[in-house]
Amino acid sequence: MPKRAQIIPPDAYPPLMRKAEAAAIARRLRSPQTAERGARAIAAQGESLRQAVGALVDELEKAGRDDAGIAQVAHEIRGLGENAGLAAAGHIADGLCRYFDAVERLGLGADPAIVELHVRAILHAARHEDEAGRMGDTVAKELAALVSHKLTEINTLLGG
Repeated sequence: MPKRAQIIPPDAYPPLMRKAEAAAIARRLRSPQTAERGARAIAAQGESLRQAVGALVDELEKAGRDDAGIAQVAHEIRGLGENAGLAAAGHIADGLCRYFDAVERLGLGADPAIVELHVRAILHAARHEDEAGRMGDTVAKELAALVSHKLTEINTLLGG
């Protein structure tokens, strides 16, 4: 006979460290020195992060109309973009991920035109860093406005 799962309340677990130790570690993590060391570590990995985003962008381009594949790659670009120095690509990918999440909650498929606009914008932002820096936030905001408008239309049609 299979064993039944036993739920243990979080307070029943012994603490990993004393409260004073936890407070000291939290202070150290928030210190300017720790933030500076973290920034240096990310900067040192900048080129390899850009290469990783470049490989993801190539995957995104090859994904065609595979929304699941596009969503997965966009999620990765969203996570790496800013640290790779490709903030515009990351912000646009974030908007695409939010769009996929919203249509999934509604039980609908994604509009191919909206997906294509996002994908093309991500490709452009990742491959043309000089332009992306100037125009990336504007493009991300305009795409977000388009998505918002489209979702409002859908909700109106669905009576919600």
